[in-house]
Amino acid sequence: MSMKDNNSIVQYNKGTAFGKLGKYADAITCFDKSLEINPNYAETWYNKGLVLVKLCKHEDAIKCYNMTIRIKPNYFPAWNNKGIALVALRKYDDAIKCYDEAIKIKYDYFLAWNNKGTALGKLEKHADAIICYDHALIIRPDSSSAWRNKGVALDNLDKYEEAINAYNQAIRLKPDYFNAWYNKGLALGDLGKYEDAIKCYDETIKIHPEYLNAWREKGDALVKLGKYDEARKCFDTSQRRQER
Repeated sequence: MSMKDNNSIVQYNKGTAFGKLGKYADAITCFDKSLEINPNYAETWYNKGLVLVKLCKHEDAIKCYNMTIRIKPNYFPAWNNKGIALVALRKYDDAIKCYDEAIKIKYDYFLAWNNKGTALGKLEKHADAIICYDHALIIRPDSSSAWRNKGVALDNLDKYEEAINAYNQAIRLKPDYFNAWYNKGLALGDLGKYEDAIKCYDETIKIHPEYLNAWREKGDALVKLGKYDEARKCFDTSQRRQER
């Protein structure tokens, strides 16, 4: 290895370390120094993109992922993360194309299937999203996020019982998954099972007391049961916590 290449790797390693410490500006400075020495080091472009996403500079991150892909066209994590940046910019169709490229390179790439499902959901293509989540769950049946995402897609198709089953799987795998408890509560509410829904909102609040939507939905469910005093307390708690 030449002295030049060695210096590039040193700066890359420093940038990676700064990134892990949350010192993103310092990380980018190091990555830029590395790229001045060796502009063809794909991993530096890729990691600079990851840091730029942390700074919500998604357009700049995409440019970095494009450089990564130009140097290493089969670098599937760059395709996946480019998709994530495009979703942040609400460019869902373009994001799906990136996930498809990642899947073409690595068919058993869990993240790309799961993320593609999310992007399809944003386009309200919920049946197609479920197909993606099923692929993801074949690869990683123990993924609580994929089960919860599948539940949300089923919810959006008014398949509430199936959605609840998916949320139950997510909760079984991750008992403190407050989003899954909350979503299960919503599905139970849609079935008119308000008492069961309230139990789910209570679990949500126990895990995440500042989750205001859970307080509001619990209040709404109590109203449906005619428990107006208890409902008012929930609404008051939500408002009081929001005003902090």
